[in-house]
Amino acid sequence: MKKRVFCLTILLAAGCLASGCGPSGAVRPVERTPAASAALPVPTPTPTPAPTPEPVLSHETLEALVAGSGEAHHAMAIQAAVIDGGVVTDCCAWGWAAYGETPMTDSHKLRAASLTKVAVGLSAALLMDQGMVDPWEDIGVYWDTAVCNPAYPDVPVTVDSLLTHTSSLSETSSLSALGGSAARRRLEGSGYRAVAPGDPAGWAYNNYGFSVLGMTLELAADRTLDQVLGEGLLAPMGIDAAFEPGSVEQTELLAQLYQGGSLTRSVEEQLGYVCSGVPGEKGNFFAGGFMCSAADLARLTALLANDGVYEGQALLSPQAVDYLETPMDPPITYRETTFSQCRPLRLRAGVYGRARLYYHTGSAYGFYGFLSYDPETRDGVVVFSTGADGSVDEWGVYAVCGDIAQGVYAALAGEEAAICALS
Repeated sequence: MKKRVFCLTILLAAGCLASGCGPSGAVRPVERTPAASAALPVPTPTPTPAPTPEPVLSHETLEALVAGSGEAHHAMAIQAAVIDGGVVTDCCAWGWAAYGETPMTDSHKLRAASLTKVAVGLSAALLMDQGMVDPWEDIGVYWDTAVCNPAYPDVPVTVDSLLTHTSSLSETSSLSALGGSAARRRLEGSGYRAVAPGDPAGWAYNNYGFSVLGMTLELAADRTLDQVLGEGLLAPMGIDAAFEPGSVEQTELLAQLYQGGSLTRSVEEQLGYVCSGVPGEKGNFFAGGFMCSAADLARLTALLANDGVYEGQALLSPQAVDYLETPMDPPITYRETTFSQCRPLRLRAGVYGRARLYYHTGSAYGFYGFLSYDPETRDGVVVFSTGADGSVDEWGVYAVCGDIAQGVYAALAGEEAAICALS
């Protein structure tokens, strides 16, 4: 692929339509929870907010990186948010939330595709802290039925295997299979691959598995995931987000999705998707339907980077964060990319000049997204885009996001004067 180089001097000439707010290393092992009633230590809230660090990356540079990548990859819109020292320090928006009518802002909500899986993982961590979920328990306990892969009847399907894409459930795109009763029938023996649950050798990226995971967590909590995540993290962090587009509070901030210049998801269509209110009734949105802004998801990413603390509030235990960050062994190769599968984060060495980076990507209906953070420096970047060309960089990250991430990480490392974004 021919490379184009966008140097900082060129990028700085570009403007934003709207902007807003100012595996190689060892990972600590996690002890298995012996029973669902054995909760992780409950975090103690700390009301004193942490000081916001002085930004290292200038807002002008962030705007330039975003505009340059948007133009290079023919995007309709981009949002980007920067994490520095475990705090979201800046965000920027460029393009159109509704083409020709509404400029994109950093407050608009987009369907975050597979980045949703990180929000489901955070929900699992909350329920672990509350003693409602044991990640190694047979999920039949929560479904009140015998869950069994007929080829491996003595090996349980667990929350952990669902989080790591090793559940052995067969993938399906059938909407009818996303309902609780249909999922129950598949769990009882009709919907499996001939691989052992929990075995990394049987890894297969599984959207359906996350639909089942979301329903399982709801059954365990007897609450919807909107309630679990909303009460545990979103409300304390001041985030307006939901697993269904029509369930966010500020529906006027829903953004349309585009692909190849065509509208793929209108605001009107998205407004029709709302939470059913019945735990475990449907799993439609747990694989890719989370609605939020890049800045919203950056706050949740900062929580992970800061070991469960957000602006002085201890919202997750360090043990729960350790669990989410712990990788399986051996590494996984998927779409010519090799990484260590975590829960459900991925861990990789050397990405964008960092020794280790936790990350996840997402794409659907013209949305391309990327979240990432460095566990040592506690900095990171989240990028949302719509309408871009969908090309990938050398790390397997969508280039419209990777160009921005590369520049942000270089700037945060003190290399701002020499930033060039490559695609």
